[in-house]
Amino acid sequence: MPRAAVGLHVVASAGGGGSADFPKRPDLSILNDTIPLFYIGQNQYGLWIAREAEGRCGGLFVRRQSALRFARERSEPSGCATMFLADPVELDIDNQGSRVATQLSNGIRLVRRWAPGLALFLGMAITEWRKLVAEVSRALAGRRRNRDAVERELFGSAYWLSSKNDDDLPIVE
Repeated sequence: MPRAAVGLHVVASAGGGGSADFPKRPDLSILNDTIPLFYIGQNQYGLWIAREAEGRCGGLFVRRQSALRFARERSEPSGCATMFLADPVELDIDNQGSRVATQLSNGIRLVRRWAPGLALFLGMAITEWRKLVAEVSRALAGRRRNRDAVERELFGSAYWLSSKNDDDLPIVE
């Protein structure tokens, strides 16, 4: 049996910047009721959604081709019509698609929620680390100046000390 392939491109209006609802099925003059209709669109994270118009099945996918394959397989052997949505939509039924896409979506959601606080924490940690490194550098530079002064005074800069422990050296100011 040949497959029926009908492609409809529709712009769903989000009305307020949020995610769009799925549009209504086109009337009978455009699409016969016997032809299954699948909506194909992306969610707010850029993952692909394929959902049957009546909400009987749907899935979340990483790739557009996977969403189209899902629609084709669910409507075999007769085929289906696809309606591509321009605005973001969210899957409103249980995911029957990719488990990887579900985990990826959850990960993206967590990163977006925690990223601002994590970035602030990392920024503060880096600032404190730089302060600590600067203090240690100043302290080590001071010890080196003291050692140079001792070497000049004791040896007239002709020799230098090679002690493993500088704690026994006097501090000259």
